[in-house]
Amino acid sequence: MKFIKSILIILSLFLFSTVHSQTFTGTVIDKESNQVIPYAQVYFVDLKTGTTTDENGIFKIEHFKQKNIHIQISFVGYNIIDEIVNIDTTKEKTFYLEQGHFNLDEVVVSAPKGRLQGENIVSIDHKKITKLQQTSPVTLAEAISNIPGVEQTTTGVGIGKPVIRGLSGNRIVTYAQGIRIENQQWGDEHGLGVGEVGIESVEIIKGPASLLYGSDALGGVLYFIEERYAKHNTVEGFVQTKFLSNTLSSINNIGFKIHKGKLKFNLFGAYSSQADYQVSNFDRVYNTRFDEKNIKSSFGFNTKNWISNIRYSYLQNNYGIVEDATFTSSTQRKFILPFQTIDNHNLSFENIVFTENSKLNLTLGYTNNYRKEFEDDANNQALGLKLNTFTYNLKWYSPIYKDRFDFIVGSQGMAQDNKNNGEEILIPDATTTDFGAFVLGNLKFDKLQFQGGIRADHRQIDTKQMVTDEGSFPAIKNSYNGFTFSVGTVYKLKKTKFRANISSGFRAPNTTELLSDGVHHGTNRYIKGDINLKNENSTQIDFSFDYQDEHLSFSVNPFYNAIENYIFLSPTDTIIDDSPVFEYVQTNAFLYGGELGFHYHPHTIHWLHIESNLSTVFAEYKNGNALPLIPQTKINSTISAEISTKGKVQLKNVFVQHIYKFKQNRIGLFETTTNDYSLINFGLNIEIVTKNNPIEITTGIKNLLNTKYIDHLSRFKTLEIPNQGINFYVGIKVKLNKELKEKGDNTVYN
Repeated sequence: MKFIKSILIILSLFLFSTVHSQTFTGTVIDKESNQVIPYAQVYFVDLKTGTTTDENGIFKIEHFKQKNIHIQISFVGYNIIDEIVNIDTTKEKTFYLEQGHFNLDEVVVSAPKGRLQGENIVSIDHKKITKLQQTSPVTLAEAISNIPGVEQTTTGVGIGKPVIRGLSGNRIVTYAQGIRIENQQWGDEHGLGVGEVGIESVEIIKGPASLLYGSDALGGVLYFIEERYAKHNTVEGFVQTKFLSNTLSSINNIGFKIHKGKLKFNLFGAYSSQADYQVSNFDRVYNTRFDEKNIKSSFGFNTKNWISNIRYSYLQNNYGIVEDATFTSSTQRKFILPFQTIDNHNLSFENIVFTENSKLNLTLGYTNNYRKEFEDDANNQALGLKLNTFTYNLKWYSPIYKDRFDFIVGSQGMAQDNKNNGEEILIPDATTTDFGAFVLGNLKFDKLQFQGGIRADHRQIDTKQMVTDEGSFPAIKNSYNGFTFSVGTVYKLKKTKFRANISSGFRAPNTTELLSDGVHHGTNRYIKGDINLKNENSTQIDFSFDYQDEHLSFSVNPFYNAIENYIFLSPTDTIIDDSPVFEYVQTNAFLYGGELGFHYHPHTIHWLHIESNLSTVFAEYKNGNALPLIPQTKINSTISAEISTKGKVQLKNVFVQHIYKFKQNRIGLFETTTNDYSLINFGLNIEIVTKNNPIEITTGIKNLLNTKYIDHLSRFKTLEIPNQGINFYVGIKVKLNKELKEKGDNTVYN
């Protein structure tokens, strides 16, 4: 706590430093025709808001206190401009947009300084949530499983746990609202813990990323980016509802955004309710019902050389628990025993302070996760876990020296308290503290860039001795230390990019791996921990090749990941409480594979898009045996047509998606093989033209052929319960936008 107080004192001193106001005027022009581009989108990255150019292609920002401003300019049919402008020396600037058939290069927020996708040393997948929602996924975890190299371990339809290149759980670090999200990731049946409403996009780093994101980021990072604020002097809003036939789902979202003067405020709400899901013969899987309630808000303000954002979210999930393969025809939604309720509160306070050519970023976070399980009595919880987590993330961004070299110095920490509040105890009460510090440098030439850094981490786990009816948990006080590094380079030509990286990761064993001793009802296993487990240490070599011209983009990204002291559950021949016993053990493991993809946009048929990608992972222990729960090799292909029709009802696009998963016969000791299967999804988007804003309608069919299948990562596989059958969906979205300024005034006042 003394460290955090010192940081706040330093921050306060920065806030009172004086920086003169700046005025900047920009003009956006077509580079080929030299004509101005009216109504181009201008986004100010640090302010998280923007404006549009007027009919003369001009935009202004006045009374801006910072010396440098990060500007992103985009317009349909043109490549994005992403630039940091020194407005202390440049009062006016002309921006030239180049025409391009692909518009794939977006700003990646999770990377240092927020660079364009193509400028990053590490390959990062950036996807808009609206793009991932094309097939109407029920959950956010299902949506991101459309990204190459990403899958999900599913429990029915409602619970999805992300898997990145074969790794999941505590090996994946999730960021939302700019802070690390903690929600008992150690549990196989514990979901993502992030609601979809109010999320604009997601960025995924595949492989060890402990350098920037701290301990546990051994398998990868999920970085969810909040919806940006409304344009200056604008009120924006939307109402959206969707129906899915399979679970008789009702998914409802609402959003409101206002930006007036210095005030920036967002408010979102969501509610969904799902009945038990249907398999291909139209029977319903008993007690797979679930619902979700979500509220998100954010408030942004700035003064002098300080930008600040306060964000709060509340997410509640209720899930039925499936104990056997029972089917029903009932569409009842009322929760019956057994079921679980999870409440998540997340609060973050982001501060950006500008000091001449450098920048200081401090984000403080608090998360509260309360997980309750009801087995025999709906009024008395059998299992209760209260998790409180405080985090800080401090980064100082240096000036850019001679337009070539810059570096970042940072520190991250966490104080976490986990307490039991139920009849059963799976893990003892525990306190976990983290501290890490790192330095990362960037060196840039015309076509060649280098990046490298080192990091040190310390984790302390303290538990209390606890006695239960089944036994007792000993008190422990364990310390774990880790040193990680990352080195990478990217070489860019006109149409191609080559990347090469080597990085390491560190993960300390969690409390359940060390001390678990009991039946985990959601997994139908009796799980035993091992107090003597050591750190996991990972080293990954990663290459990528990207090619892009006017009509074709192509990429290949192979990797090799070696993990020392890999922790996994191993089956035994013992039965306790009618449940098979599994023990946590360690060995060295190796994962290798990669992703391959292309996007073709024919020159003579501009409305047609053909996309396809392949993802594969092979994983084994040092003795050659296969690791369990490794996803099937997948080919995901989509043919879409972007159509511009006239009239009041306009067909905007139509698509057909084909997903093929290969047979998985490289299996762990307690697994069975999984057959290959194909899924076909179909959908279209329609706009109804109105006087103000168009009404958007989406409709389609998932699993068009009503294929009966069981995915290898389904937790119902051991119960021989199939995945979801055919699913019709229809949705409608109404936007409500209003300008609060005089027409033609596109000035941003800070």
